[in-house]
Amino acid sequence: MVELEKKFYSLKELSPLTNIKYRQLQEKIKVIREKYVDRNDLIYKKSNKWFIHCSLVGDFTRTKYPIDYKLFVTIASKNQFDVEYWKFFICHLNKTLKKINTSTRIKYVIEKTTNNVNHLHFMTSFGNLKMLRKIIQNDDITNNSNDMNTNIKNVFEISGLHKYFRKQNKPVLLK
Repeated sequence: MVELEKKFYSLKELSPLTNIKYRQLQEKIKVIREKYVDRNDLIYKKSNKWFIHCSLVGDFTRTKYPIDYKLFVTIASKNQFDVEYWKFFICHLNKTLKKINTSTRIKYVIEKTTNNVNHLHFMTSFGNLKMLRKIIQNDDITNNSNDMNTNIKNVFEISGLHKYFRKQNKPVLLK
């Protein structure tokens, strides 16, 4: 992901960040401005020059992905679970979520911390954060360990997440 240094960018400054020509950005800003019409704190025009908040840079570079991921989850444990445990866990969770919504998709990656402890990252098209948290906390697999640390967040910038998933390992898409 591109490291952003400023809070607001002009269209000319966005061009090298997004690898999109200035002329194309001028066309894209019309659509993006309509999307954020009531958000002058994110996008505004002053002295015939556009100012775009750094959180909107992804809107200019975003490509369409076939799966609409809604939640990003990280689960870690003080126990040193092996890769097979995490694979079993994510497959079990996938089956549970598919019982609720058959179109649910999960993409996951298992990584090692600097201390050589495996942990799990996944994103899912399942959109109910509270229900997912409850499922993970009440699941018979996770009840075996009170040392689980779960972090669930809404997905706002999907292209950055896809890049993050590819940083060390090849992510696996469960069907």
